[in-house]
Amino acid sequence: MQLSAGIQKFWMAIASYILFGISLFLYLLAGNRWQLTNMLSLPDLMGFTLIVAIVVYPLLWFFTNLKSQLLQAMPDEWRFKVAVLTDYPQIDLVWLYQQTNILESLGFVELIDYDVKPGFGFARCFAHPEHYCFAEIGQAFKETGEVIAQNFAFFSILQQGWVVAEINREINSSDGIAYIWRHPQQLRRYHANIDIEKLFYSHLQFRQQILTDLDINLSTDVSWTAFKTQEQQATIYRKQAIRRKNLLMAMLEATLFELNPKSMWLGNYPKLAAEKQRKRC
Repeated sequence: MQLSAGIQKFWMAIASYILFGISLFLYLLAGNRWQLTNMLSLPDLMGFTLIVAIVVYPLLWFFTNLKSQLLQAMPDEWRFKVAVLTDYPQIDLVWLYQQTNILESLGFVELIDYDVKPGFGFARCFAHPEHYCFAEIGQAFKETGEVIAQNFAFFSILQQGWVVAEINREINSSDGIAYIWRHPQQLRRYHANIDIEKLFYSHLQFRQQILTDLDINLSTDVSWTAFKTQEQQATIYRKQAIRRKNLLMAMLEATLFELNPKSMWLGNYPKLAAEKQRKRC
């Protein structure tokens, strides 16, 4: 997978700062006629330390400034706009109605149409009153109005802060950044080329396995309020995760993910499930 534009720009900026630092170091070294063999003398050591500080400072400033910009760009609360279908002439109505009919035939009830990024996407949220899970179908648009993605997903809220989500698409370049703020108790699996009914039953099966392995129960609140609360908590966590992380290590994680993408994130689930199994035995 090709690295995303954001990751590429980050490493290009790092390379430029390093090249600038090396050039400045060599210039000052030559200008002061220092010899690498006598740099351990006190005056030269102080000068050498000054050069290192001059070289390193721009890089540290870059990290600090970039992290500050990222945090400022990230919202403190989940924002959405109630959508009116007639305001989206670019929507593929045939696909939307088809998926809606399938979900309703599976027992889902439509909750709301909304747009998280006004003008660039449309989502329809459903809830299942018997299986206690949510479904979402959506379309993303280019600025020109062209439909660039059509996806559906299922997710369930479990007790003790666990969430399991399954999405019907391949991972893409934008998932590398999302990998940085992954939550240890929010499990996610991506399924390419799968129909909506098959994904639904796969979700129920996987969810039951988690409930059994961890010996926890399912949340039965599938209201729009519960959906919003979960999204709000996820929004807060993402910003906290970025604030806590070392930016260089975080971007390295994202880069490695994009070079070797993972179609699932199981967090702490395998470890805790194994511990529960040992205790049962």
